[in-house]
Amino acid sequence: MNRLVRFSTLFGLYFLLAAASYWLAWRLRFGFYPGLDGVPGRFADKWLIQGLYLVPLKLLCLYVFGQFSGLIRFFRMPDAVRLFMASSLFSCSALAVWVLSSYRYVPPGSVLLVDFLIFTFLVMGIRVGIRLMDERHKGFSSQARRAQRIAVVGAGEAGSSLIAELFSHPELGMRPVALFDDSPGKIGRTLHGIPVLGAPESIPDFYKTHDFEKVVLALPSASPERIRDLTVLMKQQRILVETVPALGQILDGSRQPVQTRDVRIEDLLYRDPVQLDTERVRQAVEGKSVLVTGAGGSIGSELALQLASFQPGKLILLDRSEAALFLTMQQCLERKGSAALEICVLDVRDADEVERMFAEHQPEIIFHAAAHKHVGMMERQPREAFTNNTMATLHLARRAVEHRVSVFCLISSDKAVEPSNVMGATKRVAEQAIQALVDAGESGGTAFNRVRFGNVIGSSGSVIPIFEKQIAERRAVTVTDPEMTRYFMTIPEAAGLVLQASTYGNGGCLFTLDMGEPVRIDDVARDLIRLRGLEPDVDIPVVYSGRREGEKLHEALHSPSEAVEATPHEKIHQIKVSRQSADQARAFLRSLDEAAERISAADPTTAKDILFQLAKTD
Repeated sequence: MNRLVRFSTLFGLYFLLAAASYWLAWRLRFGFYPGLDGVPGRFADKWLIQGLYLVPLKLLCLYVFGQFSGLIRFFRMPDAVRLFMASSLFSCSALAVWVLSSYRYVPPGSVLLVDFLIFTFLVMGIRVGIRLMDERHKGFSSQARRAQRIAVVGAGEAGSSLIAELFSHPELGMRPVALFDDSPGKIGRTLHGIPVLGAPESIPDFYKTHDFEKVVLALPSASPERIRDLTVLMKQQRILVETVPALGQILDGSRQPVQTRDVRIEDLLYRDPVQLDTERVRQAVEGKSVLVTGAGGSIGSELALQLASFQPGKLILLDRSEAALFLTMQQCLERKGSAALEICVLDVRDADEVERMFAEHQPEIIFHAAAHKHVGMMERQPREAFTNNTMATLHLARRAVEHRVSVFCLISSDKAVEPSNVMGATKRVAEQAIQALVDAGESGGTAFNRVRFGNVIGSSGSVIPIFEKQIAERRAVTVTDPEMTRYFMTIPEAAGLVLQASTYGNGGCLFTLDMGEPVRIDDVARDLIRLRGLEPDVDIPVVYSGRREGEKLHEALHSPSEAVEATPHEKIHQIKVSRQSADQARAFLRSLDEAAERISAADPTTAKDILFQLAKTD
């Protein structure tokens, strides 16, 4: 229905209802006598004339409150509030004229009150009726008759929104038939006509009697322990279970409660939703030329996606993997508000190509996420790790200074803290190299920042996809050590906090992200097994392989000697950096260039010795 037809339909509907309510108000007040016999003489010759301007005035009030722009078949609480306000504005205006004109130009106050009540409830009734008829029509479609019967856990805001959306859109293929809630006061009551049958633990008792096929957990703010317990209970009973999006996704509008999905491990590692100062980030990147290296990787691709929504003037995506970069490009193109994209398939170690890229695209902000991150593989290839993670970072930073880049943000790692492996050592030396540029006075006008964080859920090469593959193949799940712990964070959360951290400080800053409490890898493995409806050490064994070379039992986000300070964001902390003299900083940069030559010609063992000696330099 186009705008003109919709407006005309609503105008005609509201005009008829406004005229009908006005006429009924007079008749109810003075009686349904033939003609005008019941109307007092002083009003008998005025009520029709007054109606000729009062009915249009009523329609004008409806227009002011947006009642002509809505779709006829959709009517919810905000529409009802606006309708009530429009009717109130009309009645108050008419009453004011009634008093100020000594009751000559409008009907009696009693008629206005009755008219207000009749008109408001007539319009609400018609709109609700149209919506119910529309939903009933959809409900009789063959698609709706095949809808999956579901039980909803949670009779709160999320559960209410989910049920309302499913009733409005039967084509989604889910039909709520039962509700369960932890609150005893809600049991026995109804929500949108759906009964609250009991506590979630009673679901198995009602599963067969109420013939539902799936359970949806509408508990976006529940603790991970509660989600875990309910999921395990459903899986043990062979009941299909899904969940609504996390609270943070619902609040920021990126997901709707109706977008249910399988329960995932991140639901069991739940942390409070991160609130970003998006306006600050927008001001920092809007209209700027922004470069993301490693844009095909887990963090780089998410950084690119989030940056695309902040309206940069140009978004330059750089990676040496053509396939990975293509996927990121496609996702950015689908993102509303995406900037102009520039795709650079090149290796950050290629100095000539990097220089050409700077000359062509003139980036103003750089997020350097390109790196080798796999601990085990880099342990066997220290030269490759050092060249890619350390020296390429230093060369890129120097080019940034030469080309007057305003902000350079290095993505670092918790493994850079007192490193015990090659990957961590290369990241540690990269941090030192950036700091040395600042201390040596060679940073020009570029603000260099570094951000450390731990493991991200779902990143390439992380332990969780490995566990999931082992479980899917019904093989033993291999854990290195039963006491090993790691920090975990979702990829969108980490990328968002990196963007936020890049707006703080004036250069030379080292930030670390609050990743909550460390989690035992053994617990993660066992939770993943239970999420598949299986029992650890019964259906799938958990075996311990022992720590590999370079692996720590526990990671840290800063060393004991590093002082941590607060920032404007509670999830971002700044590490107080020890400054060197300019001469010391220049000496370190010279030693780094010399070490690069020695490492390129050394065997792996010697290369590691040189690297760790550099990482110990203060």
